[in-house]
Amino acid sequence: MNIEEKVKNILCNLCGEEFIDNTSLLQEELVLDSLMMVTMLIEIEEAFDIQLDEVDMNPFELSTVQNVIDMVMKYCGDENEKAC
Repeated sequence: MNIEEKVKNILCNLCGEEFIDNTSLLQEELVLDSLMMVTMLIEIEEAFDIQLDEVDMNPFELSTVQNVIDMVMKYCGDENEKAC
């Protein structure tokens, strides 16, 4: 499973949707509240074995699914990298 698939899987589990698009808005379309956003960040850290910098944990900077994917890729490198 690559980075995009893992991120989408985490988000699908949180919001209860079966399919989400990269352009889906986290709060408006997937209806993630502040607690769910924090849960998402914790699950991402655990799933990818990364420690997010505090600056990347601003929920206002993460508005779409693609924003979350990009953030994880910043920590993991190439989308197909096996380390994450």
